[in-house]
Amino acid sequence: MKEMEEWKFFNIKVWILLFLISFLLIYKQACSKVSGHCSDCHTMHCSQSGQPLSIEYPGGAIATNPFPALTKGDCIFCHSDKSGISNVPIVVSSSEPTYIFGTTDNVTAGGDFWWVATWGNNSDSKGHDVKGIALESYKEPPGWDSSYDSRRSDADWGSNQLTCSGKYGCHGNPSEVNPVKAILGAHHGHNSTSCDGSTLAKSYRFLLGIKGTEDPDWEKDWSASDHNGYYAVDLYNQSVNRPGSNSGSINYLCGECHGKFHWETANNTYASPWLRHPTDIDMNNVSNKEYGNYPGLFNGTVGGVKNYFPEVPVGNKDGAVLSQVLTGSGADDAIVLCVSCHRAHATPYDSILRWDYKRWPGISDNQNGCLACHTTKY
Repeated sequence: MKEMEEWKFFNIKVWILLFLISFLLIYKQACSKVSGHCSDCHTMHCSQSGQPLSIEYPGGAIATNPFPALTKGDCIFCHSDKSGISNVPIVVSSSEPTYIFGTTDNVTAGGDFWWVATWGNNSDSKGHDVKGIALESYKEPPGWDSSYDSRRSDADWGSNQLTCSGKYGCHGNPSEVNPVKAILGAHHGHNSTSCDGSTLAKSYRFLLGIKGTEDPDWEKDWSASDHNGYYAVDLYNQSVNRPGSNSGSINYLCGECHGKFHWETANNTYASPWLRHPTDIDMNNVSNKEYGNYPGLFNGTVGGVKNYFPEVPVGNKDGAVLSQVLTGSGADDAIVLCVSCHRAHATPYDSILRWDYKRWPGISDNQNGCLACHTTKY
């Protein structure tokens, strides 16, 4: 009898142990962005057979030095097509990616740095000229105004090139100069289903304080219901001081470096008539005009899209993934974004535009994204 009781007790412990293991595995899968073997990204000794490990960057450069945090490489290597790491967005390619506006291709939502890279198209007009990818460039971002972001000054840009993260980058903690320290802990603590901006790990794409919903495959495959969700704020005709009033939006992030493009003041409201293309305006406010027909000719004719067109994205007050927008006054679900027209990294087109605007009307209408909002112009 005693042996039976001990066996039952043993079975209970085994079941508890199995439950805990299963729970932890499920929890890790659901709440942590990083998955797979630790050795996919890290190396303990950075050596093999007494020799330092070497990595090859796009463009052929070889590095043998160990990297901080025991990683196999830096941001550029890990997010390149040379890393071999699965389930990471590839934003740095060795050869020119396929890019076709309006269809799924092999470029993620932010674009690809190949078009600005020294081994690629090598054109600083095509993208952000990040250190280690593009030629050295020490110049203020277009539209720079130091009053929009006290963490960086006019003088900073005269001696510091743009980096992936940190004080001179977009990702990570902008109060930290070192790009590696600026991003520490974010990958392991990230929860893509709850990007509320409260911490770096809970910020959209590790953009500190920015809210939204991340598409699991970074929009390599997209549809009206499968895409990023961008948080934005409708500030049309509101007397507000910028940029803090829309803190948390993807437009706010762009405005930190490109403030004069992001906002043109006239008595603390939008200038009239427009001096620059508007952002932070919900097209529901002007749905009685052509904008109420978004996405215009792309409604079912390109990419199978119905009511939301991920190639010309708009934001909403919840940062949610919406398949239908322009649902009525006060919906705040069709807010114009900086990324409605531009991508974040690089594209084949000047000013990081999503489509070949300079060649229009030489290009066909279904290759001109302007027509998604300006629906009567074709």
